[in-house]
Amino acid sequence: MPITAFPKDLEVRKLTAAQANAIEKYVKDSGDKSLAKTALIVGIPTLAFTGVAAGTGFLVWHWLKDKELPTFQDVQVAAGEAVSDVIINVGGAVARAAGFEDNPTTPEVVQGSTLTRCTRWAVDATDILGRVQAGNLSKSETIQAALATKRVAKNMKREGCNRPSSISQAQWDEA
Repeated sequence: MPITAFPKDLEVRKLTAAQANAIEKYVKDSGDKSLAKTALIVGIPTLAFTGVAAGTGFLVWHWLKDKELPTFQDVQVAAGEAVSDVIINVGGAVARAAGFEDNPTTPEVVQGSTLTRCTRWAVDATDILGRVQAGNLSKSETIQAALATKRVAKNMKREGCNRPSSISQAQWDEA
């Protein structure tokens, strides 16, 4: 007498006569071709897809291995620059459209001397740098100082002023 082993999670039920006849008829009609046909229908596209995916993955890896990809810090810096540009450019455009000129905070006349706009912008930049160098700014104040420095540099460039020593060359180039 043959012994059959079933996995634990397999449920064995008795088939009705109609179910048994239907299964026997299906197996008899399909013969051995059913298994081969299923293997061809499923197997060939699977093998083709696997080959294409592996080839594409190899090509992408081969192309990327020689590329210098940006680090997470590079992405953060680029995002921060984009946000600061939007704040300064859009804010300045809105103010100018509303009739407000973007002026330096340093007054035009200081101790009886009339200062040029470029000098006033340079004094603003020096004041901002002094606050930063004091080292007692909170994180939000540090961000405000960075935005203010960029705003000053953009305005100075727009008005044809020279770079003051309180704005680094990197900050000037970025503005």
